[in-house]
Amino acid sequence: MKKNVVILSIIIHLSGWVYAQQRVPDSLRKMRLKEVEVADRKRRFRTDSVSSLLRLEGSFLETPQHIVNVSSALIREQGGLVLRDIVRNASGVHMGYSSNLFDASTTIFMRGFPAPTFVNGLYQKSSVDDAAIIESVEFIKGPAGFLASSGEPGGSININTKAPKSQRVREVEISGGSFNLWRGAIDLGSAVRNKGFSYRLNAAYQYQQSFLDFIKTNKFVVAPVLQYNFSPKTYILGEYNLVRMNAKGGSSTTKVGTDEEIRNAKLSSNYGGDPGLPDSYGQTESARLMFTHAFHPQWKLILQSKYTRTPIESWYLMSDNQSPVNFDPSNTTRRLPVKSFQQAEVIATQAYVKGNFQTGVAVKHYLLAGADHNYTKDLYDYNNGQYSFAFDRNRPQYGLPTDSVKMLTNVFSSNEINNWWSVFVHDMIHLGPRWRLNVGGRYTATQQTGGESEQAFSPRLGLTWLIRDNISVYALYDQSFIPQPGQDFEKRSFKPLRGNDMEVGMKGEWWHKRLTTNVTVFRVTKNNLLVSDLTHPRYRIQTGQATSTGVELDINGQLTDRWTVSANYAYTHAVTSKDTKSNNVGMSLAFMPQQIANAWIQYSLPISDAGRLSFSLGESTVVKPATYTKDVYLPGYTKFDAGVAFDAGKWYVRVIADNITDKRYFSSGDILIGSIYPDVKTTYYIDGNPFNMRAFFGVRL
Repeated sequence: MKKNVVILSIIIHLSGWVYAQQRVPDSLRKMRLKEVEVADRKRRFRTDSVSSLLRLEGSFLETPQHIVNVSSALIREQGGLVLRDIVRNASGVHMGYSSNLFDASTTIFMRGFPAPTFVNGLYQKSSVDDAAIIESVEFIKGPAGFLASSGEPGGSININTKAPKSQRVREVEISGGSFNLWRGAIDLGSAVRNKGFSYRLNAAYQYQQSFLDFIKTNKFVVAPVLQYNFSPKTYILGEYNLVRMNAKGGSSTTKVGTDEEIRNAKLSSNYGGDPGLPDSYGQTESARLMFTHAFHPQWKLILQSKYTRTPIESWYLMSDNQSPVNFDPSNTTRRLPVKSFQQAEVIATQAYVKGNFQTGVAVKHYLLAGADHNYTKDLYDYNNGQYSFAFDRNRPQYGLPTDSVKMLTNVFSSNEINNWWSVFVHDMIHLGPRWRLNVGGRYTATQQTGGESEQAFSPRLGLTWLIRDNISVYALYDQSFIPQPGQDFEKRSFKPLRGNDMEVGMKGEWWHKRLTTNVTVFRVTKNNLLVSDLTHPRYRIQTGQATSTGVELDINGQLTDRWTVSANYAYTHAVTSKDTKSNNVGMSLAFMPQQIANAWIQYSLPISDAGRLSFSLGESTVVKPATYTKDVYLPGYTKFDAGVAFDAGKWYVRVIADNITDKRYFSSGDILIGSIYPDVKTTYYIDGNPFNMRAFFGVRL
C-alpha cells in the first residue's frame, strides 16, 4: 500500500508541475478548448465500421455479422495493458485455461470455442502481447472466413496495429502501480504525406512483480512502421513488431488442491516457483510488408505478407507424480523441474481486389475477390529434471541449486507443419436503399505433416434489412473449414475442423450514431473438435461434434455528452452433441461460462476550458464456468473496478483500481475427480488478481 501511495504522490506532483507550465493567456484558451473537443471526438468508444484490413466493405448497420470494435481510447480509459484486459468489452468472450505467463491470446474462447488471433487481417500465433502497439481490437463472432483467411465457427480476434495517421503523433506516458509495476511508453509518428515517407514508432519497457511469490517480469516492446506514398492512392508499408517478456522465479501460475486445501491456502503461495529456476521467456516477433494501389476510383488492390515467430521457454516445478505441486498426508512432496520449449512460425500472405459497380439503377455490387496462403510450423519440446527435490509445506525451504535443476531428460517432442491456401469471392449487393444481400464462398486446400490433403468449399449467405436509417435486422448462414495439424496418442492425424454458424440479429445506432446496440441469437455446430486427452497428458483427442447456442448483447458509445458506456451480456449453452462415448453427450464444453456480463460506465465533467474530470465504474460477472467433469463447475464471481482521470488535452493523469472489494476468485481452471487422490475432487486453478492499482501520467507534445 505504501508503494501505491508513493506512486500516486509522484504522479500528482508531476501533474501539478505540468499544469503550471500549461497556464496560458485567455487568448489561447479558446484554441485549447477546440483541441480538447477534437480529442473528445477521437476518444469515442465506438466505431462505425470494421477495419479495411478485414476486407469487408459496409457500415455497422449493413454488415450481417456480430462484430465488436474496441478502440484504443477505451483501452486507455480502462488502463488496459494486454489483450486479457481488453476482452471484457465484447460479449461472450472469456479467457480459458491460462496455465502460465505466456499464454497471451491462445486461450481466448468465443461462443464456447477457442478463437484464433489475426493481426491486421493475417493469421498469427502469439505468446505475449502489449497494448502499446494496438490501435483497435475487433471481436468477430462466427466463421467469417472471407474476412480473415480462415474462420473458427465460434469467432476470431483481429488486432489492428498502430500505423502512420493523417496527423502527427507525439505522446509519452509513464505509469506505476501495485506489485511494483513501473512502465514507460512512447508513441511517435509523422503525418501521412501525399508523396514521400511517413513513420510511426511505438516502444515500451515494463517491470512488474506478482502477487505470487518469486515471479518477476520485464517486458520490452519495439514497433517501428515505415510507409512510402507514391501518390495518395498508392503506398507501400513495412512494419516490425517485437514484444518480449522475461520471467524470473518460474512461469507457471497453476495451483492445485482439494476444497480444504484451497480454503487454507495463502493467495501468494507459489509452490511451482523457486528463485533457483532458470529464467523463462516468451516472445512475439513479426515483420509485415503491404502494398496498396487504387487503380480506379472504385477499385483497389491490396497485397500483404507477414512472417511471425513466437518462441516460449518455460521453467517451473511440479510434483514427481506429473501433476502441479501437490502433497501427501504428511504435507510433503518431491518437486520435479520442468522445461518446456515451443515455437510457432507462421508465414501468411494474401492478395485481393475490392471495388464496386452497378448492374441497374437500384442494384449496386461491392465485390471482394482474392487468394491467401498460410504456412505454419509448430515445434514442441518437453523435458523433466533428472533430479527431484524434497519439499515440506509446513517448513518450506526455497533456493534450489540451479546447476542441478538444469540437468534434464527429454520426455516428448513434436514438429507439426500445416500448409493451406484458399481463393474466395464475396459480394455485398445493395438492393435499393433498404436491403443488403451478402453472398460468397471460399475454396480451401490443405496439406499437413504426414502428407494428408483435403479440400472443401465453404459458402456464406447473409441478408440485412435496414428498417430505418438507424435500425437493421439481419440473418446469416456461414460455414468454416480449418486444417488442424498434429496427431493423437495413437499417431492418427487430425481431420480438418468443419463448422456451421446460423444467427439472426438486430442492430441500432442512436443519438446521431454516438451509441450502438447489437443483439444476436446464434447456433454454432463444430465437427472434429479437439480437446485435451486426460489419459495421455500433452496430447489431444478428436471428438465427434459440439454445438453452441445462445444470445449476445453489446452496448457501446455515448449516452449523453457526459455519460459513456461499454456493456455486454452473453448466455452460452455449449455442449458435446456427438461422441463415441455416450456418457459425454450433453456435457458442457470445458472453460466456457454459461453467462458473462460486463459493464464500464464513465461520467465526464468539464471543469475548465481545457480540462475534463472523469469518473468510471466497472463490473465483471462470470456464472458457471464449465470443467472437464460433467455437471461440475468452477465457482462464479463478480468483481468491481473503478477509475478517476483528469485530461487537459496536452496532458492527462489517470488512476485505475481493479477488484476494489479484494474478492478472491479463479480467473480460470478445471476440476477433475481421481486425477491425484483416488475418488477425490481436485481443482486446478489460477487465482485472479487481488486488489491492485495502476496510475498513468501522459504528455501529448
